[in-house]
Amino acid sequence: MKRISFILCCLLLHVGNMLAQSGFNPQNPADPQVPVFYYPLTVACTPSGCANVSGKGDYAPGTVRTVSTSPKAGYIFNHWELNGERYDAATTTSFSYTTVAGKMDFVAVYDFVPNAPNDPTMDVKSRLFLTSEPEGVCTFNRTSGAWVEADQYVAVDITSVDQLYEFTGWYLNGTLLTNEQAFNYQAQVNDATLVAHFQELPFNPAIPGDPLMSEYQTDVQTHATGDANEDGTLNVTDAVKVINVYLSNDNSTVKVGLADVNRDGVINVTDAVAIINLYLNNQ
Repeated sequence: MKRISFILCCLLLHVGNMLAQSGFNPQNPADPQVPVFYYPLTVACTPSGCANVSGKGDYAPGTVRTVSTSPKAGYIFNHWELNGERYDAATTTSFSYTTVAGKMDFVAVYDFVPNAPNDPTMDVKSRLFLTSEPEGVCTFNRTSGAWVEADQYVAVDITSVDQLYEFTGWYLNGTLLTNEQAFNYQAQVNDATLVAHFQELPFNPAIPGDPLMSEYQTDVQTHATGDANEDGTLNVTDAVKVINVYLSNDNSTVKVGLADVNRDGVINVTDAVAIINLYLNNQ
C-alpha cells in the first residue's frame, strides 16, 4: 500500500513539473481565449422600397454601430421598430446602437404622403368632347375628343357662331355649367361631353348689321321662303332651281331672300336640301 502511494505522489510531482515548464496561465492574454460569437443585425424599411437603409452586418456583442435611413420621394419617416416592437430609444433617422448577444432586427417605418411636392404622380387622362345644340352652328378653340389631364383646368371657348343663332350656355349631362361663352373647365377622371346651347334669333330686319335682313324681308313679302322660281308653290322644282344657281355660280337669276333658306349668305346645296325638307313637311 505504501508503495502505491509513493508511485502516485511521484506521478503528481511529474505532472506539476510539466505544467510549470509549459507556463500555462489562464490570466495571460497569450493563452487560448474563450470563442467569440457574432450576431446578425438587420435593417429594413416599410413600405418596401420606400427608403435607403444602412448599418446591417454580423457583430460581436458590445460593438457600437450607426443605424440610419433616408427616405425616397413621397415618404416621410415615422419611427423605428426593433424585433417587431416600437423602438422609442431612436427618434431620428440615424442613431448609435450597442449590439447584443441576440436578435437585432431594425425596421424604419414610413408614411406615404401623396400630396408631397416631389411625389411622383401617375397621369390620369380622359377625353373631352365638345358639341353644340343645334349641332354644327359653331366652332371651338380645341379639338373635340382631345385628351385632357384629370383635375387640370382646360380653357374652353367658341371661336365662331352662325349669325342666326345666339349662345345661351354650356351644359354637362343636361345641367347648366355657365352662361359665359369662354370659361375654364376642370377635367374629370371620366370622359365628358360639353354641349354649347344656342337659340335661333328671330327674324328682325331692324337690327343694325344683320346680314341681308332688308333683302330677305323684301323678297319674302310676296313669296314664301324657298319659292326660288317664284311660282307661288314650294316644291321640288324650287330645289332644282337652287342647284342650277349653285352650279352656274350666278345668283342674279334668283332672289336671295327666297333661295338662301338657311340664311347663311350663300346659296348652295344645303339650301336645296332645306327646300326639300320644307316641301315634305308641308305634305
